[in-house]
Amino acid sequence: MTSPAGWYPDPEQPGRQRWWTGVGWGGQRMPAAVPAPPVAVPAAAAAGATRTRRLGPLHIVLLSLVGALLLVSAVGGAFWAMLALVAIVAVVIGVVALVRGRVSSLGIRNRGIAAAVIGAALCLVVVGGSANAAIHPVGPRPEALLSAPEGTSVAKPSATPTPTPTEVVTEVTEVVEIPFAVTEVQDPNIDVGQVVVTTTGVPGQQTNTYRVTTRAGVEIARELVAQLVSVQPVAQVTSVGTRQPAPPPPAPVADPAGGGCDPNYEGQCVPIASDVDCAGGSGNGPAYTPGPVYVVGSDVYDLDRDGDGIACDA
Repeated sequence: MTSPAGWYPDPEQPGRQRWWTGVGWGGQRMPAAVPAPPVAVPAAAAAGATRTRRLGPLHIVLLSLVGALLLVSAVGGAFWAMLALVAIVAVVIGVVALVRGRVSSLGIRNRGIAAAVIGAALCLVVVGGSANAAIHPVGPRPEALLSAPEGTSVAKPSATPTPTPTEVVTEVTEVVEIPFAVTEVQDPNIDVGQVVVTTTGVPGQQTNTYRVTTRAGVEIARELVAQLVSVQPVAQVTSVGTRQPAPPPPAPVADPAGGGCDPNYEGQCVPIASDVDCAGGSGNGPAYTPGPVYVVGSDVYDLDRDGDGIACDA
């Protein structure tokens, strides 16, 4: 029996209208504007709606397959593991239905049913996984497997030979410091009792090259193959004074004639005159003074010819 195309009361959702194409129900729905008078649902549509509520061949095959898998797993002691696996498949189907809006072939007609399927399947995953872990805990190997009775051959894993570590030879350079020497010299230009560092010591540098052998990262041998002095050390020289200081000048001798002595000289009286020469020298006076005479001021008579501060000392 056929009916013309048009809007008819939705047989699956009361209070809404659904488009009838003349052959079957379409996907368009709309709320009923006003209470519609009782309209006879097309016989073909009613039959189609009735068929959607019954288990089709696909449903029967899937349910049979799931039941067979659970039965076989129960016999083999893996019921909960198989239940968790089936629940994971149901989660995937629910996610697909949630994205697409429905999966009519599996009876999931809207997103609400898809969300319910996902929630129930996740609960089964948790329950199945926990039960399987409780039934089959992971533990150490039983002692029966570790010690076999006499006369029973137990296959033992062959020991893997430990690889022999290889030796690695490399060259390593090290820079070391060469200490400087310290020497002392006698210096007549320095007074006795004085010590002066005349040359400061400087350490040198030497580069040593070694051939190093390591095994597994540990040094087992070291051989010196080359030495090179890159900076020569400089010895430190300390000068020790040996010069005796000059004796203090003698007290001036008073002039017997009472003419007075020149204050620029000490040790002997140098008379105050127009000119004074050293006694016994080549000077012609008129006054003379014996030596030695120490110049303590200005050498007004030019008695210290060699400028060492001592006059008439020859």
